[in-house]
Amino acid sequence: MYTIDSLENAIRDLYYSGIASADYESASVEAMLDSIDFFTLLQAIRHHVRMVHIYTTQGKAPQSFTYRSGELFGQRATRLYEDFDQAHQNGEVMAGRTYELWLLEDMSLAAVACVSIGYDKGVYVTQYREISGECGAPWDSGLCLNLEELTSNLLGMCKPFSECNMPIYEL
Repeated sequence: MYTIDSLENAIRDLYYSGIASADYESASVEAMLDSIDFFTLLQAIRHHVRMVHIYTTQGKAPQSFTYRSGELFGQRATRLYEDFDQAHQNGEVMAGRTYELWLLEDMSLAAVACVSIGYDKGVYVTQYREISGECGAPWDSGLCLNLEELTSNLLGMCKPFSECNMPIYEL
């Protein structure tokens, strides 16, 4: 599961599939991939892994109702990318939809649609997620994946590890 080779293969496959699906040039894809330290990225992914639920509610106020539904993937995952789709605010209530790219523990990728409703600037939040597109394939979903932004996100995830602000995991 958590091996550098399996992570590198998953990320490289995603980027290379972007050459055909999103009109990226192979030279720019290679440059983006060369900028990623996969050992450090794997440490960051391991640090941020969590169970993803289909539906959640949570609040910051005392005795807020907190709920977790069934698991979305049946394994833990790390969110790598979020694409804002739309939002609407009506007074204290904010509703929005995003698309997310998740890396699962088995090193497969999944695109997910997430609808969030927040009240009073996040005092109470509820979220619903579902796998988007055919089997959650990133390029066949509503996710507008920008590889330059993804690369920036991945490098940003690595920064705390490089600055010794994150534990080192035995892989």
